[in-house]
Amino acid sequence: MRDQGDPPSGDGADPAVLAGRIERIARAGEAAFMPVAVQLQDPLQSLLGIDTMPLLRALQDMHHAVRDAQCRDALPPWLRWLGPTRSSGLRFQSDCREAMALRPRILEPAQRLAQSHLPRAADFGTTLDRLVDAADGLGAAVDEAQALLAILWERLRPQRPDPADPGSLATLRSLLTEVDVRRELLQRLELACTTARDIGRLGRAVLAGRAELLRLVDGRFDRACDDWCARIEPLLRDGLQATQLVAGANDATAARRGLLLALDQLRATCTRLQIDEQALAHAFGQLREQLVSL
Repeated sequence: MRDQGDPPSGDGADPAVLAGRIERIARAGEAAFMPVAVQLQDPLQSLLGIDTMPLLRALQDMHHAVRDAQCRDALPPWLRWLGPTRSSGLRFQSDCREAMALRPRILEPAQRLAQSHLPRAADFGTTLDRLVDAADGLGAAVDEAQALLAILWERLRPQRPDPADPGSLATLRSLLTEVDVRRELLQRLELACTTARDIGRLGRAVLAGRAELLRLVDGRFDRACDDWCARIEPLLRDGLQATQLVAGANDATAARRGLLLALDQLRATCTRLQIDEQALAHAFGQLREQLVSL
């Protein structure tokens, strides 16, 4: 980003020349960054357009349902020696059916996420890389311009107007105004650069979070759900004795615990993903406002 046509930034460079050079470096960095940032608005908006909130709600609902699907004794403690009652068995069967019916509510949004996200994940990654590369280029220009601005400010700070030259005060004021204008420009460019890098970091986190979420749904969750359902389905037949239900529920305890752990991991992954998606949306909105201000 070095301007070869300008004099070096040593002690002999005139403050006005330095001010002009700072302006050219900053505007060259902005000119290289802006087209890339503007072109990537639609791909970034598409990345944010995939909603994972329905999947998180379904995970929470199924976790609560599976947690409740246990064989409880409706009798008070002093009467439990009588054994399990039929009403407690019927409630257990109803809770299990309710929990099993929630599985499609997880699989359907997960399938939609896979269909909309996986085919474009590589393109999203390329989009983020381009934005970060453009931000790095802008950052290098801003760093160079800020170094020159520091030199310019050090030269102007000790200067005082010449009482014998009425125009010296106006000249000094003009230079100070130019320094302030360029300082504000560099601050806006640096902010846009930082936000673009944040988008790259958060976007990568979103891509990784979605991939992990889909991997867990297709892997650990499916296996745990199949295991629990295989043990519970024989207990949903009509006419089973309460003692049979209790025994079957006890046999399914480990499978139920495994399903709850799988749902816990999925919920934690999806919650982190939601946080990253919201942070990405916020950063994207900030970048759009910053581009308008430039």
